[in-house]
Formats: sequence, structure tokens, C-alpha cells
Amino acid sequence: MKKDLSPIKYMALITQVGLSMITPILMGVFIGQWLDGKFSTGGIFFIVFMLIGVASAFYNLFKLPKMIKNRKEPKDDQ
Repeated sequence: MKKDLSPIKYMALITQVGLSMITPILMGVFIGQWLDGKFSTGGIFFIVFMLIGVASAFYNLFKLPKMIKNRKEPKDDQ
């Protein structure tokens, strides 16, 4: 039986993809800026943590379809 996704579920999926991409990047940027300000390193921590954030964002993006596939949907008994 084919699963039919409603527009609300599509919007939730798009939001989930966006949040799983932007959250690690922003966290890496803010942590890198904070460490650069604390240790006066001139941007080294910013670049390193931004790259770590981008890498983890893409890791989340590749992991997301497996999580969606394994999610259990409630059955509609009609």
C-alpha cells in the first residue's frame, strides 16, 4: 500500500531538513567566535568549528532518510 503524505507532513519534513542543517553550522560558528574572542587566535577556531559544523550538518542530512524510513506511522483502521 502506498503511503500518501499530506502537505503538512511535507512541510514538517522540509523544516526538519532545514533545522538539521542550520543548527550544527550555527553552533560551530558561535563556538568558534567565542573561542577566538577568549584566546585571541585571529579566526583559527572560527574556521575549524565552522567546518566541523558543516561536516556534522551533512552527516545529519545523510542520516535523516534512514530515521524517516524507520519511523513508525500510526495505522489508519478504516
